[in-house]
Amino acid sequence: MNFEQLYADFVMHHYKNSMYRGLLPASTCSVEGSNTSCGDSIIIHLEEGESKIQAVRFEGEGCAISQASASVMAEILEGKTYDEAREIVESFEKMLRGESFNESLIGDALFFQGLKDHPMRVKCVNLPWKTVAKALALNEQKKTGA
Repeated sequence: MNFEQLYADFVMHHYKNSMYRGLLPASTCSVEGSNTSCGDSIIIHLEEGESKIQAVRFEGEGCAISQASASVMAEILEGKTYDEAREIVESFEKMLRGESFNESLIGDALFFQGLKDHPMRVKCVNLPWKTVAKALALNEQKKTGA
């Protein structure tokens, strides 16, 4: 099986079968994001614990890439501390910009690395990550009282 087929199977699996899609009854933070250039939209729900992200869920509509990216992101971030989550998001965004990044932090999200050469797809794959970055910023504001 070649990489393109593996990538397509990976994306479709996460798009169709995500266990992270849906509402989160214990959500303490929900943030919306959208990509006006293609119509993708997403809501990221976090259940915030004292020191880590207890749970992540998402709702949304859009292309398979944006929704699969949300699924992979949720899987990676659930259970991480807030500092770890910010570092993971930063590494993912560096990957998409073609900069040096920590591969070991982003796990299966590495599958999306090839999209860095497709600007319209970068917006799709990065939408959930930019949206969760907003949620992490809100969490930081709560902690510091800013």
